[in-house]
Amino acid sequence: MTHLTSVLAIVAYVITSVVMLVQLWRPSRAGKTTKVAEISFVIGLVLHSITMLFVVRDPRFVLVDNGADYFLWVSWGVAMAFALLKRRLNYPLVGAFIVPGIVLFMGSSSYLLHKGSASVLSLPSDSGVEPLLLPFLHAVPAFVSVVSLALAFVTSCVFLIVERRLKRPRVGVLTSFGPNLQILDLLNKQLAQLGFVAISLVVLSGGLWAVSQQKPVFSADTSVVSGLVTWLLLAFILYVRLVLKWSPKQVSRLTVFVTGSFFVSVFAVLVVAGRLTHVNL
Repeated sequence: MTHLTSVLAIVAYVITSVVMLVQLWRPSRAGKTTKVAEISFVIGLVLHSITMLFVVRDPRFVLVDNGADYFLWVSWGVAMAFALLKRRLNYPLVGAFIVPGIVLFMGSSSYLLHKGSASVLSLPSDSGVEPLLLPFLHAVPAFVSVVSLALAFVTSCVFLIVERRLKRPRVGVLTSFGPNLQILDLLNKQLAQLGFVAISLVVLSGGLWAVSQQKPVFSADTSVVSGLVTWLLLAFILYVRLVLKWSPKQVSRLTVFVTGSFFVSVFAVLVVAGRLTHVNL
């Protein structure tokens, strides 16, 4: 049943993407297609949410277990964020980036592919650290940070596209269907700040867990390395924005590079290792 609802959700999201592309390139049909896009997205989100309920009800489910990896949770988180930010991001150009990303994350979920491989962080603890404390201090902030990075990537890409179109003598459809640049820049700043705070909690809670288990605080584990690198890069983005006062365009370019590199490396790890969570070496 989990796979059925997830496939139906993906189908609804794909229909949403196609309709948004038609709406983007054929603005004369915007009135008719807007309603179709909204309905198909809501259907996809409902089916997606039902899928997540099935995942949580699975007796094998552990919050920091690879059986319901971050890709599946991130896809749902991005969909929910897009729905909640509808007034600020309700543009075909934004949806043309976000909705295919949701489908990509869902399709890459190891839970939907093979359901296996537990994380070392889901093992019982004899150190006095509460079993339920780690997921809320580590897994949840990690989820928030990845969702923030995904949305920051989209907002930065849209900012650069709209900004470039505005400089051209002839304004195209991509501009007329794009949000205000100030809104995008402000949202990009907020997402970077949220992601930085979340990834800081991930690093601190991960270090606490390592100390409590008498394990090295730093290791060659891909999750450890990616967490620290992401923390440093987000700190650099905030530094150039708040201290060096880089222009919104420069910050957007940097954000696209940082977030794009992050997701490329994450997908590469998934392809090579078949998992994204910590490994018990």
